[in-house]
Amino acid sequence: MPAFDLRTVILMSSVMPGLMALVMFSLGRGFPANIRGVGHWASGALVVSASAILLALRGGVPDWLSIVAANLGMILGTGLWLIGSQLFFAQRPSRRFVSLLLGAGVIAMSWMTWAQPTVGGRTVCMSAILALTYGADGIVMLRFGRESNTAIFVGAMLLAQALVTAARGVSMFVPAWASTGLFSADLVQKVYLTTGALMSLTVTVGLLFVAMDRLRNQLEQQSFMDPLTGLLNRRAFLSAHHQEREKAMRTGGLLSLLLIDLDHFKQVNDTYGHATGDRILIDFARRVADMLPAQGHFARWGGEEFAVLLPRLRPDEAREQADRIRQRLAQKEDASLPAYTCSIGVACMAGADATIEQLARDADEALYGAKRAGRNCVLVSDHVILL
Repeated sequence: MPAFDLRTVILMSSVMPGLMALVMFSLGRGFPANIRGVGHWASGALVVSASAILLALRGGVPDWLSIVAANLGMILGTGLWLIGSQLFFAQRPSRRFVSLLLGAGVIAMSWMTWAQPTVGGRTVCMSAILALTYGADGIVMLRFGRESNTAIFVGAMLLAQALVTAARGVSMFVPAWASTGLFSADLVQKVYLTTGALMSLTVTVGLLFVAMDRLRNQLEQQSFMDPLTGLLNRRAFLSAHHQEREKAMRTGGLLSLLLIDLDHFKQVNDTYGHATGDRILIDFARRVADMLPAQGHFARWGGEEFAVLLPRLRPDEAREQADRIRQRLAQKEDASLPAYTCSIGVACMAGADATIEQLARDADEALYGAKRAGRNCVLVSDHVILL
């Protein structure tokens, strides 16, 4: 039976992470600016891959490369993973912490390689440092990536590797398990290096999938959102209406639609400029969203016109909600913006009749009636169901 070659295991562990790092670099260049940390993950994987190659060449290259540079590369690579995870989840990056670990690694590896050579000391030191970086990264993933199954998996893998690495350091204090070198054939060293090889590949692939999940979710979210106000766009609003109407048809409930138009908005744009007009739209969206019940759906219908879908409200409740919106908007809250008001049309009908076309038609007629009545008022459709 052929011997279990640890040098080959280490070399194999360097190839795939390096290739995945190049893939991550390539994909990361096309990511939106708000998805941060991917470059650090890719850099970390590339550094870990290069360090594994140097480790595998021990005995064939100078010790400053195969011992000092290789181990420092492992600290730097896992440190970059940690910083990348913190940036990805919008946390403060631990650059000073990683720098301190690198400084400690430089001193320890140099001392234990040339001044007082000791394999056991280097193993304990590196095990402690890597266990810290793996563990810290795993905690970040599990704490802030709870909504992503991939992030949870990567976090669990990092914590598992932290435990294996810590156990390797502790084993150096047990004479029967203490390693005599990197390629020692003892069982503990085999387990440690094999799990490390598998982990480096799994984590690199996992990080790439975490980034791709974030990109996919963001693109999906953007496809349903108005880019200026952050509200639902018309497509998402129509989908919400479809779902709410089905519920209303099953339960016999009502659906109310408010169409809201900002008064004299063209004049505001002409007087103050489009930048101020955009700020008013954002201010309007924020103030109205704060007032809506949890089951309400709020969308930008088009231009300065907005739509609110309110399930399970009686006509009088829908009208009261609309009037509260009108009254609040009439109160100037932001001194840097010009005062503005709105007109609102209200439609309400049973779920079976509440197609979006009929609701929008009735609410639009009521809205134009409110404008003809002098604006800054609420008008309920003549076709509303009276209860």
